[in-house]
Amino acid sequence: MGRSFKINHVLNADKQTKAQFKKQFTDMMKAKGYTSAKEDDAELCYELVFSADRKWVTILFEDDTEAKNKASAFARDLGMQVLSVELVDSDFAELTLFGLNGSPVDTMFLGEPYFDEVPEPSPLKWQTMLGIDWAKVEEIQQGDHTFAEDALCEFGEIIGCENMLAEYGNEGDNAVRVYFKKAGEKKLTYRTAYNKVFSEVLEPLGFVKTQTPLLYMRSRGDIIDLIKIEESRKDMFSSGEDTRLNRLIDVCFVASTLYEGWLERFFTSEKNTGLLVGTRKYIAKNQKEIEGSFEFVYDKEDPETLRTAVEQSVDYILKYVIPLFDEIIDVKTFLKNTYKFSYSGDLFPLYFLIDDHHEFILQENKEFFERAKNDPILSRIPDLSKSVEESTKELEDKIKAVIDDRNRYNEFLDKLSETKIKNLEYLKKQVIN
Repeated sequence: MGRSFKINHVLNADKQTKAQFKKQFTDMMKAKGYTSAKEDDAELCYELVFSADRKWVTILFEDDTEAKNKASAFARDLGMQVLSVELVDSDFAELTLFGLNGSPVDTMFLGEPYFDEVPEPSPLKWQTMLGIDWAKVEEIQQGDHTFAEDALCEFGEIIGCENMLAEYGNEGDNAVRVYFKKAGEKKLTYRTAYNKVFSEVLEPLGFVKTQTPLLYMRSRGDIIDLIKIEESRKDMFSSGEDTRLNRLIDVCFVASTLYEGWLERFFTSEKNTGLLVGTRKYIAKNQKEIEGSFEFVYDKEDPETLRTAVEQSVDYILKYVIPLFDEIIDVKTFLKNTYKFSYSGDLFPLYFLIDDHHEFILQENKEFFERAKNDPILSRIPDLSKSVEESTKELEDKIKAVIDDRNRYNEFLDKLSETKIKNLEYLKKQVIN
């Protein structure tokens, strides 16, 4: 499964400053009946990501399903050309250029579309509106790209837009976040609802807000707890389900350590990458310990359904997520529980922080064997007992080889120490004071 997204890039031909563009964008939203808001009260949030020379401004929002529909309005209401891009499963990208009046001017494809008849783009239109060298575009179209993202990046170089693959939740000086709410109306949104959940439920438990929207963090010694709220459209319904409840809230979480070499990926990864375990995946993996089913759905036009979904998700957090976090108090208990949430980091270096790693590994593999015997998939492994014994010996031999080589051993410890220091600095920048 490849990557998919929809995104809009606005041609800031006059290279307005960030302040100037933000004002024009805010004026546009005011004309639509919105007013500027604080994050906690906002119904809408946009991220404006500027290219280095401010020639392009990429407009990002949490739910990108309506990106192409909004592209036309952005072009018309801002009086600027808009390049709307849809990436489909990393296989191909559809690029549509919108003129100043909001009408689509032309469309081109990069990669290999799934349909037979692909319309030919008009080189003259693209050259006239973007001033690009069409010969370079043809080189990209004829190139051999494993992923369509690579072709998009090359196209971005031609037009001077380095943010072709930008994701919502950007950091840095080139990104500006703007919040809006309906003028004269206070409406409950999932964002405002979870900011209330944070202050009433998570903050008393030691969690703090981070720069990533609706991602909450708790630091306990060497352990980091993360809870992220994600929202998406629900498209699949079982017979008899209420199709009005078409918005789906997902409670995603993970525990990690300060020794994780790629800790920032939990803060910067796009939605549904699997780095944080979502509700459905966690319940499926631990269904014997979980009572009932959890799906947090609501109708965008009915605040009562949203309140119900939020209450259900809080119940899930307090009943299952927090107790799991509470079991993890140090590196040893972290290693002991990683199987519960399918941790995807490199665990091997952590064994050097455990004094009794031999006894720990034996006990862990013994418990794994007991779980595997009752697992419908793992129990099918031929000679399961022998396989567990071999994996135990392989891990112990690997650890012993490092410990016996003092230089390698010291290198591991030094690397762990450096990683911890780096992560502490990174986390300081993530916290919203």
